[in-house]
Amino acid sequence: MKYNLIIKPKKFDRFTTVPNYIFRHKGVSIGATGLYCWMFSHKSDQEITVEFMINHFKENKSAVRNKLNELIEFGYVHRQRVYENGRIKGYNYTLKSKAKKQELEKLETENLSLEKQPQSNTNSNIYISNTNMSDIVIHFAKLFDKRFQPKTKVQKKKWETILDQLQRIEKYDLREVYKIVKHIREKDFWKTQFLSLPKLRTQDKNGDKWIDRFYAIYKSDNKPQAYFKIKDLIDFKIYYDVDGAEKLGAITKSTKLNEYNLTQILSPSEILDLIKYLKND
Repeated sequence: MKYNLIIKPKKFDRFTTVPNYIFRHKGVSIGATGLYCWMFSHKSDQEITVEFMINHFKENKSAVRNKLNELIEFGYVHRQRVYENGRIKGYNYTLKSKAKKQELEKLETENLSLEKQPQSNTNSNIYISNTNMSDIVIHFAKLFDKRFQPKTKVQKKKWETILDQLQRIEKYDLREVYKIVKHIREKDFWKTQFLSLPKLRTQDKNGDKWIDRFYAIYKSDNKPQAYFKIKDLIDFKIYYDVDGAEKLGAITKSTKLNEYNLTQILSPSEILDLIKYLKND
């Protein structure tokens, strides 16, 4: 599967046509608006990375990342991780013509039950402040044997810092992290190897962070059943028709299938589930 690409509706490919919505959206910074326009100026399938952006603008890495994350938070850009053989290889950036419908919701952490929350959408990650992180640590600690749970103030603070970094730097929703940790800890092998939350931000011998490795395992183990209905499937892919409508396609070892082909094999609900699954990647 290709990665580090810009993906946008094909109708915007021939000209630098930018949807007006972002210009009327109060609260979006000038810098983020400019970055959005610049991304739209490239053709679909343009190879792009954060480093590519940094080399074009005079702002430093932190400033560019902040503007990109702003666009992601508002829903103007969807960033999708791309994996190969269980390892993260890069990201694709899908440009949206409008912001997401819902605003970032406010969470009362005292009423938060991480295990019972619905599946999170990566486009609407919920940020939990450090002032409430100690309550969240308690939920995570219960997933580990008592002897490995944080006991001292220093240990608890370390876990709080890890959770804060996972959502602030790695851009994971903590409810999603909870499900990942719970899933991995239920596996016999990892129950004896994954003994502490700080492991999530350390790297394996290949330089991949364990949170990304575990996320790949979680996603693979929770694939929709439709993945097993397509012969010689390599992967599903979201694409856009000439009108900019979102469609589902598939790549197999011998051919490519568009959404019409898939409707002959999969039900409408299965196609919707697959699109939702891919968007949460």
